[in-house]
Amino acid sequence: MIEKFEKTFLKGELLFKQGDPPDEVYLVKSGKIEIFVNEGENKKRLNIVTEGEFLGEMAIIDGRPRSASAAALEDSTVIIIDRKTLLKQMEEDPLLGALITTLVRRLREMDRKLSRS
Repeated sequence: MIEKFEKTFLKGELLFKQGDPPDEVYLVKSGKIEIFVNEGENKKRLNIVTEGEFLGEMAIIDGRPRSASAAALEDSTVIIIDRKTLLKQMEEDPLLGALITTLVRRLREMDRKLSRS
């Protein structure tokens, strides 16, 4: 069983910052979360994640530092899954692990291509 817990973030509160270690993956239960990067003194919005969507999944699988920051656009509740717990589950189910790893690799490649254009 995957260990998880809920947490509410108030409007403007950071879930994680660009460059942070990838300790958790998040599932939005309610609210809206902005994904953004800092470019000098400016903030560039990459995405808005809403109810039923995951965030932080790429970094948690490949172990790279967070490529962006995430902040609540409004009071938001998320389900948090610990990285160690998820990786253990992937080890116990190699098919699931291979599927998730492949999806993350494809997402990273798309992310690289989009950032170049």
